[in-house]
Amino acid sequence: MTTIDSARLTYSALGQVNEQSKLQFTSAPFVAETEITGHIIAHLNVSISAVAPTQSTPWDMDLFVTLRHLDAQGNEILYTGTVGDPVLVVKGWLRCSLRKTNPEHARHGHYLPYREYFSTDEEPMTVDEIYEVDIEVWPTSVVISPGHRLLFEVSSEDTDGSGLFLHQDPVDRDQKRFSGLNHIHFGNGRHNFIQLPIIPT
Repeated sequence: MTTIDSARLTYSALGQVNEQSKLQFTSAPFVAETEITGHIIAHLNVSISAVAPTQSTPWDMDLFVTLRHLDAQGNEILYTGTVGDPVLVVKGWLRCSLRKTNPEHARHGHYLPYREYFSTDEEPMTVDEIYEVDIEVWPTSVVISPGHRLLFEVSSEDTDGSGLFLHQDPVDRDQKRFSGLNHIHFGNGRHNFIQLPIIPT
């Protein structure tokens, strides 16, 4: 399920690969050949809510982000994965209760949020409260031809082209913890973006 209102986009949490809950954003066509090489970061304003008052209240959110390469006809261009499987450009993940970063650490940068993932760093989410989060995306290298586009996908679970290792453990992905609705918020000075490391020509 995906819904739209003037200030936010909404999709369901805890979908399945064959019944995905996701949002997709497509760039304008590139006007020149462009190389993207390095670390990518996604910045989103997110919140969670219960589907109904009688449902258990969620307190966490898993973000699965994906960058896909589309040709001039809108067909996805796939690459070769580590075991020979067809894969997309790159993926990133964030469990929002572990969103805390350490900006004082030497490895923390505007292009790569540094997290220590201590058990004491866990910060449960509160329903209907908006959180700004930075999502680390794996480093990549891709060349986009003129007329091609990038598609940025935000989901609550693994999407097509995720590879062999999926996030399906019922203990790790507990219904009471995650079940509900996920939202991305816009307006009122909020900025959602992906930062791409573009190599000058």
